[in-house]
Amino acid sequence: MPWVTDVHISDVEGSFGDYILEQELRYICKDGIEWVTPAGFIGDLSSIPGIIRPFIPKTVLGKAPWLHDFLYRCQPHGSSAKHRKQAATLYRDGALDEGMGVKKAYALYYGLRIGGWMTWNSHKKKLGRS
Repeated sequence: MPWVTDVHISDVEGSFGDYILEQELRYICKDGIEWVTPAGFIGDLSSIPGIIRPFIPKTVLGKAPWLHDFLYRCQPHGSSAKHRKQAATLYRDGALDEGMGVKKAYALYYGLRIGGWMTWNSHKKKLGRS
């Protein structure tokens, strides 16, 4: 399924590697559900360590990280383990739809599944969810 819109970002002034989404980013997953990352959302491009962010081209990371980061940080559809898995699946499928190779997309997916729980729970706590 397709990405409906393209990614348009700019640097967040005064930050060290954060970017702001200038237009909403829309994706239709294989289940036919449309997912929207709103304009104005601030992300850090796949949580690349700050010290090396200036050396990574913004465009290399594409669209999938934006939706994933939005779902992790805002948890708009819920905060259960099922929702965390859904965010990782959308990252994988979105990366594949964007043209990423299968091995890399699945490697990133499994990395998110294995290591993403700490970040998910940190955002869950910030949102006041148990």
